[in-house]
Amino acid sequence: MPGVEEIAWLEIRSRLPEAKFSETLFAKEQNGIVIFDYDGLIADLLQLRTAEDVFIEALSLEKLSRDWRDLRQVADRIADSAAFGRAMGALTRYQAKRSKSPSYRVVARKYGRHQYRRKDLQDAVLKGVKRRYPLWRPVADDAQMEIWVNVLGSRLLCGLRLSDRTMRHRHRKAVELEASLRPSVAAAMIFLTEPQPEDIFLDPMCGSGTLLLERRLGGPYRQMLAADIDAKRAEATLTNLLAQRKEPPKAFTVMQADARRLPFAEGVMDKVATNLPFGKQLGSPQVIANLYPAFFAQLERVLRPGGRAVVLSSEYEEIKEAVRRQQGLVILTGYSVAMLGQWGRIYIMERKT
Repeated sequence: MPGVEEIAWLEIRSRLPEAKFSETLFAKEQNGIVIFDYDGLIADLLQLRTAEDVFIEALSLEKLSRDWRDLRQVADRIADSAAFGRAMGALTRYQAKRSKSPSYRVVARKYGRHQYRRKDLQDAVLKGVKRRYPLWRPVADDAQMEIWVNVLGSRLLCGLRLSDRTMRHRHRKAVELEASLRPSVAAAMIFLTEPQPEDIFLDPMCGSGTLLLERRLGGPYRQMLAADIDAKRAEATLTNLLAQRKEPPKAFTVMQADARRLPFAEGVMDKVATNLPFGKQLGSPQVIANLYPAFFAQLERVLRPGGRAVVLSSEYEEIKEAVRRQQGLVILTGYSVAMLGQWGRIYIMERKT
């Protein structure tokens, strides 16, 4: 998701220490992209939690003309370049079982002003692939391989998709609720809590439980707690967590509770992560006045000294003002992220020691 690319690199560096950073790119409000060099197992890349897709870079052009010459260059490079051939060879070795005339699909995306259309870009890629692999079959859906080409202003990036839709939609929830977090954003928030095996973890506004699902997969914990003022949402979290067949959560409790009056003792939480209501979810400005100051007072109370909280909201000034009132809380840093066209910010906070 846009903005998560910075956090994704932190996860890549943590999980794959031999990876080397190259750059980040931004596809308007559609995607953030992190480019890195990695010579290990492809299977390791598919274990990343903050990413929604993983690709092998097949072609990169840094100075497009933005006119029709780009299309000829793209078709020629795909048809003849060694880089594209190496990338396709790596994908072929990974997929192993494949016919001599595999099916493929081209996904083209274009951002910025150019003399050509997105469809023209897609056709140029198809032309290059047909020249290089005349027996391969282009299809509209259910292809054995996908070739994605992105034109970002004067930059072109083409990749071969390693992941499938299950990486992006990895939680099969029994109960889906409106305004649920994207799994990749929830994974980014959990990563930023710096999970430890001894953590007592809390999501005090749990909704359908996406943060809890990601914390369960983020490593061992001592106890995991969830609460929501809406009994139906608390029940949805419980249902979704217990529905995980491979590994139902252990040491897990969910309850109906008001985040403004949390029923926990002072200083018992090691980590807290939550998605605060913001934007259209708020209903009226009065919700901010009632919720934000009271919640952050409770957050300061229940966090242990040195404990960490990761909070998502787009109400920037209200967050800063509510935290300013709590002498024991400090904002360490934050990351701006976009979700469904709306920008918010992930804040990392700490209880002062």
